[in-house]
Amino acid sequence: MAIVNPTITDVSGDGSVMMFTYALTTADHTGAPLEWTKWADRTVLFQSVAWGGATAAVEGSNDGSVYIGLADGQGTAITKTANGLETAVELTRYMRPRLTTVGTAAAITVSVICRRNQPMRT
Repeated sequence: MAIVNPTITDVSGDGSVMMFTYALTTADHTGAPLEWTKWADRTVLFQSVAWGGATAAVEGSNDGSVYIGLADGQGTAITKTANGLETAVELTRYMRPRLTTVGTAAAITVSVICRRNQPMRT
């Protein structure tokens, strides 16, 4: 199992809005931690045509070693077994996506959009 590094896209063109995209699979089911304390808004999109019985989750950590599931605005754990979109409310030092149930032949894209609290000025 390899840790999956995200593809990073500057959505805004000035560094104020970034997208981190992870390609999680049954074989490689844990995303590399993203340090996200500088981001004010954080929305996660889960999408796939091959869920294969997998469950995807967003986990947070303050020390980079112990990860706990994060929740949405209603206090519900952010986990998906089908395509969906969630906003994380907890602010932890690190965040990572992970398949908590790896499933069979799963291939899930997790895209995290983050907006800086005070955008960089160009």
